[in-house]
Amino acid sequence: MKTFSIMETQHNLARVLREVAAGHEVGITRRKRLVARLLPPAAPTTVALPDFVARSQSVWSKGWVGAVR
Repeated sequence: MKTFSIMETQHNLARVLREVAAGHEVGITRRKRLVARLLPPAAPTTVALPDFVARSQSVWSKGWVGAVR
């Protein structure tokens, strides 16, 4: 893990963010003590949504067409 002081982080934020974007963990220190960790984002997960139209048709039969205006 690479570490940067708070002052280094303030002055070189783009460099610190490039490290994180490359997949590295970065530590932020204050007076040589670790106070924060920056981690790359986790891989996005896909969420399977239910088929609402099929569900509504099974509940209200084939006659249901949606909201009527």
